[in-house]
Amino acid sequence: MNLRSIDLNLLVLLDALIEERSVRRAGERIGLSQSATSHALDRLRKLLGDELLVRAASGMEPTPRALSLAGPLRLALQDIQTALAPDRFEPAEAEIGLTIAVETHETIVVLPLLVEEIRREAPGIALTVRSGSVEDILNGVDQGRVDVAIGLFNGLPDRFMTSRLLADEHACVMRPDHPLARSPLTLDQYLEASHLLISMSGGTSNAVDNALAAQGLRRRIAMQMPHGLAAVIALTRSDMVTSVTRGVARVFAATAPAVVMDLPFPVPPSTFRLVWNRRFQADPARMWLRRKLVAIAAAIESAKDGG
Repeated sequence: MNLRSIDLNLLVLLDALIEERSVRRAGERIGLSQSATSHALDRLRKLLGDELLVRAASGMEPTPRALSLAGPLRLALQDIQTALAPDRFEPAEAEIGLTIAVETHETIVVLPLLVEEIRREAPGIALTVRSGSVEDILNGVDQGRVDVAIGLFNGLPDRFMTSRLLADEHACVMRPDHPLARSPLTLDQYLEASHLLISMSGGTSNAVDNALAAQGLRRRIAMQMPHGLAAVIALTRSDMVTSVTRGVARVFAATAPAVVMDLPFPVPPSTFRLVWNRRFQADPARMWLRRKLVAIAAAIESAKDGG
């Protein structure tokens, strides 16, 4: 294929179509009308000799050919963007989108502060936060769809760059008039309670379960949900308890009537990490984002330690 015959704008559109899986949303993303987007999709189909997107019960679905193009196409477009970008990043003048993928709900202690910093220093940045399984998130980092990921991320391959974000201990949260809130928790009381597990990635256990398993013990998970706000509502309306990091526990207690209690058994602190694509290590905008997150996390840990 002669590269001189390819309109770069068509490749930008193809990237949006594969990501959005909707002609309308892809057009809105890059500033085209729906009819212009449909016309451009027809050109892409003729150019590549493939339907690229086909109608299905759930909407438009990429063909195997489109999916095989998704990763290389995104990386190629980002290489072009990086090559043409200025060497210096001016936050106040930036008009870009940045994407963070989160594996765990603990990001609730960091992301609101990041939004405040962006609104104050870089109001032209559009921030997108996504959640998913570790596999999905790392695929997004690999393909350039995710600028930085936050999670536990143990045992990463060498192709990823990573740095420590923050560490936190664990605690138990329940409504103030919960029967177990009258005195310090015992291990038997904890194990007999109904537990709410918060898991954004779909995992069915966490560091608390691992600590119990090391002692040959297991708690009873009565409900699992992916979001912290829903968890807070569920806790205030039931006799369930949840075990989260202390930073999250403080957010819960500041959001709704709740008490934070010590766990009756030791749990090693969880260390959360930033992960990003090695190819974008020196990109000024992504570097600025990572530095912001690290600075915010350092301030949180300093406040927690009384510094």
